[in-house]
Amino acid sequence: MTALVVPAGLRLSLAAGDWASHLGLPGMVPLEVRTVVAAVASAGGAPVGMVWVRGHLPECDQVGCARSWCVRVAVRAEVLYDALAG
Repeated sequence: MTALVVPAGLRLSLAAGDWASHLGLPGMVPLEVRTVVAAVASAGGAPVGMVWVRGHLPECDQVGCARSWCVRVAVRAEVLYDALAG
């Protein structure tokens, strides 16, 4: 398996179950996220098999955000690999 490098600006279309909230609760609805950064490591306590992704929702203009990102979710690693492949 190669190192996971997620470029900023990658648009992720996540199905229910492909992601978890910042509290580790499974996502129950589809979610669209435009990536800012993905933390590749178990640092930060991401659920097993998942990677923390910080990003913006599609409706976010990024100018009004208090931070450089407005959402943080844990995403299944294989979903990220699939998004990068194609």
